[in-house]
Amino acid sequence: MKKKLPAACTAALLGAFILVSCTTINRLGEFDLQGHTLAAHMRLPPEPEMDVHYSFDFSNPFTAVLSVGGNIAKAANADRVQTLMRQALQVVDVPGMVRDESYTTCLSFLEAQEGKDIDTAEYLLDFDIHKWGVHASSWTSAVSLRMKLTAIIFSSGERTIVWRRDIEVDQAATPAMFGLSSTLGTFVTSAALASLSEENLQNGFDQLARDTALEISRTLQNDLYEARYGD
Repeated sequence: MKKKLPAACTAALLGAFILVSCTTINRLGEFDLQGHTLAAHMRLPPEPEMDVHYSFDFSNPFTAVLSVGGNIAKAANADRVQTLMRQALQVVDVPGMVRDESYTTCLSFLEAQEGKDIDTAEYLLDFDIHKWGVHASSWTSAVSLRMKLTAIIFSSGERTIVWRRDIEVDQAATPAMFGLSSTLGTFVTSAALASLSEENLQNGFDQLARDTALEISRTLQNDLYEARYGD
């Protein structure tokens, strides 16, 4: 029987595999996780990025002077919204939601048992978030939550990567998430968020985070299905 690696060794070895592996890996045909323990681990994620923009329109010299005041006010509102969004994301544990939702999905699909300790679990589901945060290309464009991460299933006994997948999501915010009227359309803008309280922003981003976590877990499940049953 192969000995299990201590957590520190497992993490170091896994890191080495990640450095040399930049593509999707699928060895699920060689490993049956049914009935075996699978633990989950998430590396320390980076701070959320606030990629929210507003633009100045000086294309028409006759209206440029008139637009200065409005753009200054727009810039002030944009700064306020970015600050409030950043505060909301400090309260809402987006990475934690992604980890928990995806882990539950993987346990169910693979019919594995919950492994509460990475030192003793036979397999490890490792999440590495490369970047994440809020995006809006302009003051009046859609606000979305973007995330780029890598998910890996690692065999402690065989000391190898069983499955690896790079995932990118761009989940758009909707008016309903933030308690806004549906008459605003199907997406939310930075301008619309500028009128909201900190509590409403936090509630909205909580729902946006949950939808993002569900989208990532669905992506994982679809990929695992293809890896196991695809041609």
